Amino acid sequence: MKISKMTNDFMNDKDSVFLDKQTVDLPITHRFYTLAQALADYRGVDILPYTDNNELLTGLVREGAIKHYQKLLNDNPPPQACVLIVITDEPRPRLLLTRRSACLNSHAGEVSLVGGKRDDTDKSSAEVALREACEEVGLVGADAQILGYLPMQISKKGLLVRPVVACVGAEVVNKLVPSEDEIARLFWLPFEVLQTVPMDWAFQRMLPNKTAKLHTPAWVYDCDDDGVPEVVWGLTGRILASLMEIGFGVRYAWYYKVV
Repeated sequence: MKISKMTNDFMNDKDSVFLDKQTVDLPITHRFYTLAQALADYRGVDILPYTDNNELLTGLVREGAIKHYQKLLNDNPPPQACVLIVITDEPRPRLLLTRRSACLNSHAGEVSLVGGKRDDTDKSSAEVALREACEEVGLVGADAQILGYLPMQISKKGLLVRPVVACVGAEVVNKLVPSEDEIARLFWLPFEVLQTVPMDWAFQRMLPNKTAKLHTPAWVYDCDDDGVPEVVWGLTGRILASLMEIGFGVRYAWYYKVV
C-alpha cells in the first residue's frame, strides 16, 4: 500500500529543484508501516516553535524570536540542514546516535543524530541526510529505507533542520565506522529508552551577566556500564521527542528553565 500523504507542499516555489518531503511506499506488512503512516498523516505546523517554555529567551530577544518564527511559518522555506534518525529493523529496535568530536566548532562533545548542512548539489532532504550519514559513519544509502519525515526544528544557530526517519537491517549495526574528524564515538540507543519519561537534567550555562543552571529534559543512557552516561538533550532530544509524539502518540513536556 502506498503512503501518499507525505507529498503535501514538499516542493518549495522559491527552490523548485529541491524535494523536501517525498512519498514513501511501504508494504502493509513492514515492521514500521504504522510509524510511516503516522508520519504521513501529520498535519501540524511544519516548523516547530522554539520559544515555548524557553527561559533562555527573554525580553526583546524573545519578542524577536517570536516574530522570526511567524515569518518562517509564512515564508515556508526549505530546510538548511537535515538529520537522519536511523532505527534498526529488529524485534527490539535500536536508534543510532553519535557523540560529536570535542574539536568541532558546533555542538562539540554533544550527543547528536547523523546529519549536517545542505549542499547546493543536494536534490532532496533524504539525499542530504543520507550523504551526511555516509560521511560521518559510513552508512550506505542502499542499506537504508526511508520511513518518513518530521517537522523541522530550529537549531540554536538558527538553522532549519529537517529530520528524516529511516530503518536499516540489524546487520548494518556492525558495519558502521565513525569518521575521526567529526565523530568521537557512535552508539545504539535501545528504543525502549525513549519510551521512558526523560529526566530533569541540569547544566552549568554561561548567560550574558551570570552563570546559571539550565534545567531541561534529557534521556541518560550508560551504554558501556562504566558510570559515564551519554546525555541526549537539546536539539537531538527535541527531535526524538517529536518522533515519539507524532510517530507513537507519546508526548513529553520539553522546556529550558534557568535557575
